[in-house]
Amino acid sequence: MKVSMKSTGPCRQTMTIEVPADSVAAERTELLNDYAKGVSLPGFRKGRAPKALVEKKYAKEMIEDLKERVVPKFYREAVEQENIKVVSVIDVSEPELTEGQPLKFDVTIDVPPEIKLPKYQGIVVRSEKIDISDKQVDEMVENILRQHATFEDVEGRVAGEKDMVQVSYESTIDGQPLEEKVPEARGMGRGKGYWITCDEESFLPGMGKALIGSSIGDKKDIPVEFPEHFIVKELAGLKAEFKVEVTGMRKIKLPEMDEEFLKKLHVESEEEFRKNIREHLEASAKNRDRNQQQDQICEFLLKKTRLDVPETAVQQQTRNVMYDMARQRMMQGVSREQIEAQRDDMMKEAKVKGEEQTKLRYIIMAIADAETIQVEDQEVDDEVVRMAIRQKRDAAEYRKELEKEGQLESVRDQLRFGKTLEFLLENAKIK
Repeated sequence: MKVSMKSTGPCRQTMTIEVPADSVAAERTELLNDYAKGVSLPGFRKGRAPKALVEKKYAKEMIEDLKERVVPKFYREAVEQENIKVVSVIDVSEPELTEGQPLKFDVTIDVPPEIKLPKYQGIVVRSEKIDISDKQVDEMVENILRQHATFEDVEGRVAGEKDMVQVSYESTIDGQPLEEKVPEARGMGRGKGYWITCDEESFLPGMGKALIGSSIGDKKDIPVEFPEHFIVKELAGLKAEFKVEVTGMRKIKLPEMDEEFLKKLHVESEEEFRKNIREHLEASAKNRDRNQQQDQICEFLLKKTRLDVPETAVQQQTRNVMYDMARQRMMQGVSREQIEAQRDDMMKEAKVKGEEQTKLRYIIMAIADAETIQVEDQEVDDEVVRMAIRQKRDAAEYRKELEKEGQLESVRDQLRFGKTLEFLLENAKIK
């Protein structure tokens, strides 16, 4: 079998495969035998008809079946013979079958990139000094207390900071209803019975602070200026006017730091509670710092490595990024309609991230190959168990599902990616 390769684009090759006539003839004979065993012709019992008659009657069907048999078979043999790594098959040409002649067909494939790695040991990365202040501990204590807080309806006074105020509202931009001016913001232009906390964390920028000092029954005009990086991109930088009516008010009641409350938190004293919080904040800060160091390594590798990547791999990763972006926005309360309206901008962002992530994956895996970094089967098994626990699934059933979908190797690749990043961090110069 003859195989020739021709570059037809970045990370794209066209294989021309020529199968010898005798190999095609052998496949044709085997196919004819299969037909002869399985068909019936008038005047003959099943499997007893002369092969010449079978071949004549089923000539068209046999040609198509022969193509379906020989093309995948000899493509696989060609890939193995030439030791080609295939990312994906793009196209297969229609082969021409002529008795007594070799069979030729083309297969266009995407292949991994050729990578010239930069010097990757001793990458300089910066580390942040970790110093947890008493103020940070106090803030975390307050946050935890608020998570266990209750709310009581109040009347006859104005709203204070951290109170919750119930409002009904309508909004305009330049005198036009917000949802008419910006259709992508459907659901944000008006609301009824909506609770807002009187602080800076309100979803509508500035609304929470503006409600401090209001009373039930008050009607206020509140200007809202949407920041440049507002989650609904079409509203970014715009100014709106909200006509608000206060319809209810609640005050927060924090729990007492008594024995009963501490018992709920599984600690014996306030000192132990604060000590645990400080340790948690320190661990979180160390993790953030380590993640930032890994980000610096990734940025260095992307900047110092020039490579093309397979288009199909980028397309797949872009789809993954797009899915993650949409899911994250839905979790933040953005509607499907708003996401659909933002689709074009999201897709542009996803394409950039998809290409970067694809490049980084090939670079990291090339380093893993160079350093012979491997992942043992037991490591894969342990990771599958952890994944099953996170998803509250039976580990054995989850593993079967991954095997059926061909995802176990993806788990191995992710672990190998992570181990290689750890290797690079261990060999970096930390400043």
